[in-house]
Amino acid sequence: MAQMRTVAGDSNTNVVHVALVFDDGPFPEHAPKLLALFAKEGIHVTFSSVATNVELHPDTARAVLAAGHEIVNHSYAHHHPKDLDDAALEHEIVGAQKVIAATTGFAPKWYWPPYLESDARVRATAARAQIQVYAPKHLVVSEDYDRTVNADEIQRKATSNVVDGSVILFHEWREETFERMPAILAELRRQHCVFLTFSELAAYLGAQKPSGR
Repeated sequence: MAQMRTVAGDSNTNVVHVALVFDDGPFPEHAPKLLALFAKEGIHVTFSSVATNVELHPDTARAVLAAGHEIVNHSYAHHHPKDLDDAALEHEIVGAQKVIAATTGFAPKWYWPPYLESDARVRATAARAQIQVYAPKHLVVSEDYDRTVNADEIQRKATSNVVDGSVILFHEWREETFERMPAILAELRRQHCVFLTFSELAAYLGAQKPSGR
């Protein structure tokens, strides 16, 4: 099971803390290649998992956790949350949480909504699953979900306008994303990025906030 590493505030103001997230898996034809690459690179990322895929590929989901990465709840079947009635939304969030926890032995701490659709109803439903909707401080979107966006553009978009606290969004299934990932990581490192999971980034950002009286 993945254990969250302790991330202290960095006194070097040039360091840029980012979290990479890979949506829609797990897929046995894609995740193992990413896991091997991240092991070679010595980094940990976040996989936002769809419960139906966790049910289909439980060994792949467990391999993600065993490699030290974080899994977050990305719904049961990847429907638009805002299109669902209350019962269906409950199944998409609470039902997915139960499936992921029962299958992997790890209960995700975060809900990462499909299509990034969140509102008060989504947050309330997530709370019933005893998780929070992950709200990024700043989001960088590679647009690799769009097949018309080519590999060069994926790389450019994923490495542009990156700031401290950014979440950089990818999709596990896009081959061009995997092919360009070494170059993306090299460019992000050139920009002084360090790579955290969702929970690590949340802890880091929380530690940067001045404590109130």
